Amino acid sequence: MDAQGADEGGGGIERDFDAARTAFDQAMRVAQAALALLRAELSLARSSALLLVWLSFLLVFLGVGAWLAASAAIAVGVYQLSGNLFLGIGSVALANVIGGVAVLFAMRGCWRELTLPRTRRVLAGITEARA
Repeated sequence: MDAQGADEGGGGIERDFDAARTAFDQAMRVAQAALALLRAELSLARSSALLLVWLSFLLVFLGVGAWLAASAAIAVGVYQLSGNLFLGIGSVALANVIGGVAVLFAMRGCWRELTLPRTRRVLAGITEARA
């Protein structure tokens, strides 16, 4: 019985090791498949990101072109109404300068908010109260 029990036990351990080896091999295949999928998705994401950069450049280019075309159309319209070419060009230029100044003031306000003025005041109040 002892020899028979040892044979059965030995076979059981061997079967367990074979099952563990098979499970490990399958887990490695799953990990390799997941890694291959991740690589493929990262490659697709990289190509999409580069395409987005180029499309944003194209969008800016087309936007500037549309802005220039609209400015030219307005200048021609003012020229047709007034008969003075320089009045048409000057009015569009002045409108663009005013728009630029308005954008700069809006950016200045945003920049001021980015410096967190309220938080800095609260922190200054706290440090002054302790001193």
